[in-house]
Amino acid sequence: MNLQLKRLEQVNQELAMVSEISRHELLEKNLIQEKQELVQRVGSTSEPKQILPFTKLYLPMAFTGILEPKKLVNETHRAIQILLPGTGTTFSVAETLCDIAGTFHGRKSKNRGGGRSSNQSLLSQLLSDGETFRVASFPTDLPLNGMGTDAPFEFASERGLMAVIRHVHLILSRLYPERPVFVVGRSQGGIAAIMYAQHYDDLAGAIAVNPPHPDPELFQFTVEYLEDKAKVLADLLHAPGVTLHERSWEAYKTFTPEFDYPSRQSLSPIQVLVSLGDPFNLFPQYADAQKQFAKNDQKNQLHILDAGHNLWDRKSEDTYREVIKLQAQFMLSHIYRPQSVTQK
Repeated sequence: MNLQLKRLEQVNQELAMVSEISRHELLEKNLIQEKQELVQRVGSTSEPKQILPFTKLYLPMAFTGILEPKKLVNETHRAIQILLPGTGTTFSVAETLCDIAGTFHGRKSKNRGGGRSSNQSLLSQLLSDGETFRVASFPTDLPLNGMGTDAPFEFASERGLMAVIRHVHLILSRLYPERPVFVVGRSQGGIAAIMYAQHYDDLAGAIAVNPPHPDPELFQFTVEYLEDKAKVLADLLHAPGVTLHERSWEAYKTFTPEFDYPSRQSLSPIQVLVSLGDPFNLFPQYADAQKQFAKNDQKNQLHILDAGHNLWDRKSEDTYREVIKLQAQFMLSHIYRPQSVTQK
């Protein structure tokens, strides 16, 4: 048994038993480390690089970290959103995670898509008149990538992923108490979000965007496609400098086939968003497999969109607005769900 993973699980158990703990106490216990490092936009080709309105908060016990929005969390933030990136590349906190975080956290809708500008946040535009709804949003790294590059390989296993996300969940729940928590991820982060909802019922809900499928044919297609395109990955993802991250990619190939989420029942509600234009997934088999996953459990819902690879690309204005509205409606419908703590 990996001693670092066992220690993390022990810390999680201790945190779960403490209903109140201050930020100062978390710092003293070395459960969080504040860093004044600049957060730059991934994929930005402009000079100087665009600085994003986040600060880095490291989680030493989990060998990972989160980005905290500089905009303070207040009473209008009615939930917490943990955003999980895909894994396997040299940039795990993609720029779109920061964009989606800003949209839900309450950033004003300036320079969005085709020049649309407003003094309102995008959420305010999409929801009913007078609806005040924001979600405190935190892009989160995963082990073996980005802030977690040196994490133990075992943390990419199902057990490791669940322990890491549980740690993030517990830390944020203590920093920003009395708010329901959603876990939201794209690609491999989507798988992690789904599995977390299958492990814990004190989650308000999980949202997965184009999660890979462990079916051998579908998974092998994705692996072969990405390895074949490795040299042009930066162009495909519109992120200069992005390549496959050797350890993270090896972890992806090793553990993903074992993530058999389609055969399991969920403890918390799940929303899956699938884009038909994603070249990383084989169609129509992929969409059909996700339809079957949704059909097998009444807690699961599926939305299929005629869009490209990245549903969180705010430059694709119409798709971005549709996706944000779907996610916001899902969150609002589950935000007051009674929560207990049951773990599979």
